[in-house]
Amino acid sequence: MSPTDVDRPKDRRPILLEGRTVGLALMRKEDIPAIANWNQDLEFTARMGTPGEAHSLEMRQEAYDRNSRMRADSVEFAVLLLSTGQLIGFGGLFDVTRAMAATLFVGIGERDHWGKGLGTEATRLICEYGFFFRSLHSIKVEVNGYNRRAISVYECLGFKLVGRLRDVIVINGNRYDQVIMDLLRHELKLEHVARFQNLDSI
Repeated sequence: MSPTDVDRPKDRRPILLEGRTVGLALMRKEDIPAIANWNQDLEFTARMGTPGEAHSLEMRQEAYDRNSRMRADSVEFAVLLLSTGQLIGFGGLFDVTRAMAATLFVGIGERDHWGKGLGTEATRLICEYGFFFRSLHSIKVEVNGYNRRAISVYECLGFKLVGRLRDVIVINGNRYDQVIMDLLRHELKLEHVARFQNLDSI
């Protein structure tokens, strides 16, 4: 049991993998309204890579029904603040291939928590989960070229530029590249899964 477990109220949902400030947990039905609200913020959806898109409560319910269960080819997490248990975002992996490659997505929906490094920490946790528990060899991200904040996060974690699909994103008559980046397992130090490293010696 970690020190944070001692202070965590008993009604708080279990944290599957925790960093310093945020943790990953399973999605719950009560998360759906918050995620629907975030997906009706056009700045948020543009930063997630779908400019102009908005999701109704019913659409998010359908997404929850499809994605809340862990599968061999995908997993989705709730991103929680460890200090309060507040849901602040979501993220996960999809299109897990036989070659042990996957595509990552992550978003911090609560505006009060933008620009504080929480998206970087959540991204690291998802990558560590994928590399350690799913034995992935590579993790890919696809980012719209106008989203310099996200590109900087991925660069900070060690993602490398793979290529660009030129001028495929259009907003307000302006064209942007879709930036493709990837990270290999040996390029990321696994910090937050360290406590699981000796499972075979138990």
